[in-house]
Amino acid sequence: MIAEVRGAVARRVGAMGRKQISTGKKAVILLGFCTAQLLDIATTHIGLSEGHQELNGIAAWIIAHNGELAVYAIKLGLGAALVAFLLIFGRRRAGIWNAYLVAAWITTFAVVNNLYRILS
Repeated sequence: MIAEVRGAVARRVGAMGRKQISTGKKAVILLGFCTAQLLDIATTHIGLSEGHQELNGIAAWIIAHNGELAVYAIKLGLGAALVAFLLIFGRRRAGIWNAYLVAAWITTFAVVNNLYRILS
């Protein structure tokens, strides 16, 4: 009895990361992630040009020492690296797509915060 339950749990846990994600959902996640990153850069630029302060401490330090363009280059480079990572390793592991979906939502909240600060 215990062995049967253990086997059933092991099968379910093993199948969790193997569930396939449709191509359409992958496209929506990738498009959402890229759009959120670009909107973050755009709203950051607008906010900084209006005299608002950068809230991200690391980005603020980079701006103070290397300039605003350095932050945008780093953000674009990291975004491109994350997309490349997703496209390479996303084929084997479905769970990575969900992590990028969460990252897109987190970035979207940052964009909404930037918009709130710009409009207020």
